[in-house]
Amino acid sequence: MGSVTGSISISVPFADVFAVVSDPERLPDWCTDFARASRKDGDHWTVDTPFGPVEVRSSADRGTGVVDFRVVSEHGDHRAFTRLIAVSDNESEFVFTRLFGAGEGEAEAPQLLAVIEGRLKALSSLF
Repeated sequence: MGSVTGSISISVPFADVFAVVSDPERLPDWCTDFARASRKDGDHWTVDTPFGPVEVRSSADRGTGVVDFRVVSEHGDHRAFTRLIAVSDNESEFVFTRLFGAGEGEAEAPQLLAVIEGRLKALSSLF
């Protein structure tokens, strides 16, 4: 198993950034390549994607700044997690890691990293 990771500094307080990244309903705001709409569906979220609806399970821990996402679809499970770090009162560092899914490896890393970088830019543009 491997992963790709990207990060960005955002000149916004931790609480403001955490409120966005920990809310699955806000996925369409910053994961624009993936999420078209998101709705609560029992104990998980259903996210409409370009490939059809997928199940998203997430957990968030404000104390550690970690948000864990598990995407379940007919194409298999994919995992991603984020870490938000309060650098100062008005500066946050956001780290996004995407674990390789089934059939993915180092050959897909550049493409996956480009996706992550797009999401980081979209997140930053919200503030």
